[in-house]
Amino acid sequence: MAGEEQRSKESLRREKRLLRKSLSAEDRKSFDEAICSALEGLPEVEKFPLIAAYATDGTEPNLLGFLKKAVRKGRKVCLPRRKCDSEYEMAFVDGSFRLVPGKWNIPEPCGDSEKVPPELLKDALFLVPGVAFDEGYGRLGRGKGIYDRMLSSLRGMSIGIFYECQKCEKVPLEEHDRLLDIVVTEKRVYRQRGSVGGKAQENAPELSSEIPVEKNKRN
Repeated sequence: MAGEEQRSKESLRREKRLLRKSLSAEDRKSFDEAICSALEGLPEVEKFPLIAAYATDGTEPNLLGFLKKAVRKGRKVCLPRRKCDSEYEMAFVDGSFRLVPGKWNIPEPCGDSEKVPPELLKDALFLVPGVAFDEGYGRLGRGKGIYDRMLSSLRGMSIGIFYECQKCEKVPLEEHDRLLDIVVTEKRVYRQRGSVGGKAQENAPELSSEIPVEKNKRN
């Protein structure tokens, strides 16, 4: 059964990566702007002084516009920095967003950027990328377990950042997988009802709201 589930995950990863990669540059720019706009309008976002985000690999939604505004407003922002193959730490970025190419040319904070203390991260707002999501707030990542480990002791909130084309009927989950609290796409904000930070072994929460995100008008 475990082997079948793994094959199912890999098949879903291939499918959703191809869909994400096939987006045109024009659509990608428009969708990214809509996602950033939706994040700025979320009341939950304002509650957290520390935002733990990510730097796009070129296929994931680009949050740079939102993150720069957050820093200008006095919020702290941190991004992943690679330590070894599947181990990352979070490091602060300053207002200049000085980043360097990491492995696979994914931007990351430079080596002299301050590491975020683990205890501080527990109360952060995490903006989490992924390959696929479902309406039960399940998330499928790249398979390295990086965010599963980061979110395992989270007391704050996790918001999944996806394109709508990455939505699927059901994400294959394991016991250690953590459910997202909110999912934001270019079209919708999916918000859990009730408690923050569910676990995959619990019953999937009911979808409480789908809030349409107004598309940016093109010139």
